[in-house]
Amino acid sequence: MRATGILIGFITLFLISSCGSTQTVLGTPQEKALVDSLISKREFRIVNQWALPTMSSSMMKLSSSGILGPGNSGQRIDLSGNGNFLEVKGDSVKANLPFFGERQMGGGYNSEGAGIQFDQVAKNMNFHYDEAKNIHVVKFRAKDGAESFEVTLNVFSNKKSSLLINSSQRDMIRYQGLIEKLPKEDRP
Repeated sequence: MRATGILIGFITLFLISSCGSTQTVLGTPQEKALVDSLISKREFRIVNQWALPTMSSSMMKLSSSGILGPGNSGQRIDLSGNGNFLEVKGDSVKANLPFFGERQMGGGYNSEGAGIQFDQVAKNMNFHYDEAKNIHVVKFRAKDGAESFEVTLNVFSNKKSSLLINSSQRDMIRYQGLIEKLPKEDRP
C-alpha cells in the first residue's frame, strides 16, 4: 500500500513539473509583445543557432568522420558566430545561410554561393498567426539564379524560430534561431 502512495506521488510530481515548462515555450508577456511588434511591422532579423540538415548517407559519413567538430552531428550543426541571417523588411527578403547537405543538381565548383543566398522582393509572401499554436507563420518564395526556394518561418512568442527551406536543387534544411530587431544600419 505504501509503494502505491509513493508511485502516485512520483506521477503527480512528474505531471506538475511537465506542466511548468509551458511558460518557457509561451514566453514572457514582454517577449510576446516584442515578437508581435516585429512581425506586424514586417521588419526583423532571424539569427540561427543551429542547422538541422536532412540526414542522408553522405551526411552520416561526414558525421562519423569527425570533421564537423565537437558537439555537432550530421543532424545538428552549431552555427554560433558564423554571421548567418534571414532579414525581412516589408516585402523584401535577404538571406545568407550556410548549407549542409546534398545538392541534387546545378551549382558550380566555385566556393562563392555555396550557401543559401538571396536579396530581393519576395514572391507570394504570406503572414499568418496560428492562435491555436501561438505561432506566427511567414511563407514566401525566393530565387537565386536558376535555384528557387520555398521558405517557411515559424516564430514563437518566446522569440525562438524554426526556419524551413525547400530548394529546387538541394535537400531540405531546417534552422533553429531567434528573432531580433534589424540592425540600425538596415532600418529605414
